[in-house]
Amino acid sequence: MMPQRRPQPSAHPDALLALMDRWPKSWAVIPKDEAVGRDLTDLMRPFLEHLHQQNLSAKTLRSHLDNLWLIGGEVIRKLHDYSARRKKNSRTLLLDAISGGEAPLIADFTERQQRSVDATAGKLLRFLCVPAERC
Repeated sequence: MMPQRRPQPSAHPDALLALMDRWPKSWAVIPKDEAVGRDLTDLMRPFLEHLHQQNLSAKTLRSHLDNLWLIGGEVIRKLHDYSARRKKNSRTLLLDAISGGEAPLIADFTERQQRSVDATAGKLLRFLCVPAERC
């Protein structure tokens, strides 16, 4: 009988969370975008910690991290497409972006790449909306 394979340790959450510190500046088109970006990363951090606790592989965690960056960037981009959205709080902006458990369409992404971002969006939505009253 072969021994069961143990899951490989995933990337340390502090290293992944530290990468998120740069996101607000990378998303910002104008200075006030950074405040929204900081709020978005504050909403996403507990989700990434939750994923880490599930003992996912480092590669899977990194994929989710990259997808979160894309989702946040799309939220900021839409602020410039629809200025009325600036009146909404960051949580509402994020929930609007992932409503239905799908991410915004990412330009020039293949169907496979979009499915990956959608999978992260679905997990994030379920995380943010438990218990359901939080949505």
